[in-house]
Amino acid sequence: MQVILIGFMGSGKTTVSTLLNEQLNLPVTDLDQAIIDHSQMSIPQIFKRHGEVGFRQIEHQVLLETLQSNDGILATGGGTPLRADNRLKLQEDPAPVILLHVSPEETARRIQGSDDRPIANQLDVIGLGKLLAKRQSKYEECADITIDTDG
Repeated sequence: MQVILIGFMGSGKTTVSTLLNEQLNLPVTDLDQAIIDHSQMSIPQIFKRHGEVGFRQIEHQVLLETLQSNDGILATGGGTPLRADNRLKLQEDPAPVILLHVSPEETARRIQGSDDRPIANQLDVIGLGKLLAKRQSKYEECADITIDTDG
């Protein structure tokens, strides 16, 4: 990898990876899309069939395969750094890991109306804030650089 993007849902990982692709002409791997391609199911379908634990296992396997086989830009899923083994693999990769930080209010604005985020579907701004706070230290643990993406 040349660049790895991490961050909470709605932080702009997909948007920033697309912009980097346009500027650097590097291939982009969106980990969520790679999971969909690998499993032949949508993320909500994976959650429904296998639960979050099953989804995280698939995510881990696809992350390992992606880090070994791709050279370009990786946009991870919002929960990818939750697993310690994923954080370790992200830290071990020579590419800079860029944390895109977003506020709960901005997250709520960006993801409103989206039905493909099983974890966020039932959360309001307060719930998103609590979830972000719970994840923040894990994001920071493997980030080399943090960029605020609000606005």
